[in-house]
Amino acid sequence: MSLRRLLLIGAVAAPMLFGSTGSGQDLREEVQKGWELTPAQAAALEARLVANPAELAPRAQLLGYYFGQRRAALDKHAEHVLWFIHNAPESEVLDGPEASIFASMDPDGYMEAKKAWLRAIEQQPRNAVFLRHAAGFFTLSDTELSVDLLQRAESVQPANPDWAKELGQIHWRQARNPGGEPDPESAARALSDFERAYELSSASDRGYLLQYLGMAAFVAHDIEKARTYAESMLAAIPDDWSKGNRIHFGNLLLGRIALSQGDPAEAGTRLIAAGQTPGSPQLNSFGPDMALAKKLLEHGETRAVVRYLELCGNFWEMDRGRLKEWIVLIEAGRTPDFSFNLRF
Repeated sequence: MSLRRLLLIGAVAAPMLFGSTGSGQDLREEVQKGWELTPAQAAALEARLVANPAELAPRAQLLGYYFGQRRAALDKHAEHVLWFIHNAPESEVLDGPEASIFASMDPDGYMEAKKAWLRAIEQQPRNAVFLRHAAGFFTLSDTELSVDLLQRAESVQPANPDWAKELGQIHWRQARNPGGEPDPESAARALSDFERAYELSSASDRGYLLQYLGMAAFVAHDIEKARTYAESMLAAIPDDWSKGNRIHFGNLLLGRIALSQGDPAEAGTRLIAAGQTPGSPQLNSFGPDMALAKKLLEHGETRAVVRYLELCGNFWEMDRGRLKEWIVLIEAGRTPDFSFNLRF
């Protein structure tokens, strides 16, 4: 799997370019091209920008190129991020992971970008595009600031469900608390956000939210809501890209509920049903969720877990041998390390 798929994750004086990307030029595609540049091609684009610093396509390509270089090109990457913040803060390139500067890797570049974003927002506090891009920039490095910016954006556009969705995702990450116990209070906040987004969304967009509504309700200890959302996931499933996710997570959620109520046999049945999903773009790439399987192993339900793993081989295209390795460990009486697949 490429780093691009896994991630997300000095200003040059020039005229303000707000809205200048509306000519049909797709700068996100230019950023992606940047991942494939050779050093010689990158040097040629840098020379091109000396003559015309306001040209967006080569700068977008360089943004992608230097992000792909990571620690080897922190200063150059930060230079291009800062240029876009100062000169084109509405550009779509600032919506992608390549526009991130991680405080742990480049503290100086991060602080310069933080100052630039806060200055832009101070000048246009009700610009929803600025608020979205800045909130995305701070999502991992300053979660509280990201939440504040999203809440401001929601006050500007209260009928837009995107803000509630983004807030829900932040609170859900906090609720999951990787490495520790799930946090019911954060889950309750996520549930409130996702419910608000659900009410504002069109009928065709609501199905995507059911998974998060159900999981957040379960972690928040609202079992009846969790059951309702799980059953909704499995009712009248549309034949689209979300079908596999709904089968997978709807059954996993009902399995978690059954296990919490002392019925490991029903939980095992639901686990196997979750493995019978036809897959989805997400499941095919990142694999199944193993949280219920892990808990069932603790209850000695090895047969159901092994069958689940066998079924997952029908859709997980990028497992890199992990499914077979996990089965061998389980049959030897050991519990594998599922850490990267414990999403619920």
